[in-house]
Amino acid sequence: MPHYEVIVVGIGCMGSAACAALAKRGINVLGIEQHTIPNDRGSSGHQSRIFRLAYYEHADYVPLLKHAYKGWQELQELADIPVFTETGGLYMGPEGGEFVELSQASAVSHGLDFERLDADAIRTRFPVLNIPDEFVGLFEKPAGMIFPERAIDTQAKLARSHGAKLLEDVKVTSWQQQGSRITVDSDAGTFSCDRLVLCSGAWTRELCPEMPLTVSRQVLGWMQPPNPDLVSIQNFTTWAIELHDQSLLYGFPMCGGLDGPKGFKLARHLPGISCDPSTLDRTAQSGDEAEFMSYAKTYLPDAVGPITDMKICLYTNTPDKHFIIDQHPDHDSVYIATGFSGHGFKFQPIVGEILADLAISGTTDQPIEFLSMDRFKST
Repeated sequence: MPHYEVIVVGIGCMGSAACAALAKRGINVLGIEQHTIPNDRGSSGHQSRIFRLAYYEHADYVPLLKHAYKGWQELQELADIPVFTETGGLYMGPEGGEFVELSQASAVSHGLDFERLDADAIRTRFPVLNIPDEFVGLFEKPAGMIFPERAIDTQAKLARSHGAKLLEDVKVTSWQQQGSRITVDSDAGTFSCDRLVLCSGAWTRELCPEMPLTVSRQVLGWMQPPNPDLVSIQNFTTWAIELHDQSLLYGFPMCGGLDGPKGFKLARHLPGISCDPSTLDRTAQSGDEAEFMSYAKTYLPDAVGPITDMKICLYTNTPDKHFIIDQHPDHDSVYIATGFSGHGFKFQPIVGEILADLAISGTTDQPIEFLSMDRFKST
């Protein structure tokens, strides 16, 4: 039975970074992915993700994001194609609403540079936006776009270049810990390891049924704007708008040279209908455009054009929409990173380092206490 110091299950966003971080530290690591590396079957595909620092979800994310920002710059230096580019980021909503006000509070408490803009200033700077007078915005320059497939591919190449073995199209069916030894069963045989890291995304409950997770179906859309210059990367920014139900309409400037769908990408950040990731039909259905189209017509009417494509991805959601990065509650040599709930990709570089810390020493200097599973214990 082949034996490794660490096995990582799931080589998507976080698993690829964990494999690279472990291999760079000289650890004998095996990564196992049930699909290809990268793939569009989970939560880490379809061309682009937003990076932002002024985090309204929880101010404790910001120290991690500062490390992630440095990590993205370092990864870009190692990559042979763009994996991250700064575009700036604009976050908008009603004055007094959670999105802008908590983003600003987070920025102030952590010493981030930002501009607060009124509605006139937003419309002047970005004429494509048709926002009401009661809206305000926060603009931060270091925000930008991550290209997820490229980031995963780059991390996987780094892992392999430092000696990691990565298996594709191999499904893990179960794992067991007996004493200090862990065995991992798969459709390609059984492997053993000293420590196990689970980054299995929407399939985490297949391996850890006790995890408090739900999986949801998410719609992404692309359209052809009548005047592409208005939303080009030269004239526009990554952006998000707080809607009436506190969900977010968000999107990206158009830029050339990307694989996959063409056009102006936008979507709605709100967990969709629950689904089974193993049986989900990943083709878009009639009516899916309702997730974003009416809001686009309201807030970006000059960008609305024919829909050129729609894609389906997955969110893996915890009850409070915050991540889980922790030791397994019943197994001291097993670590779990899951529940990234649609806002986790931007943390890829630092989560990889954290998982390497945990797998090697059982602890990390990074401030992840607020992401532990203790918060779900009954009081």
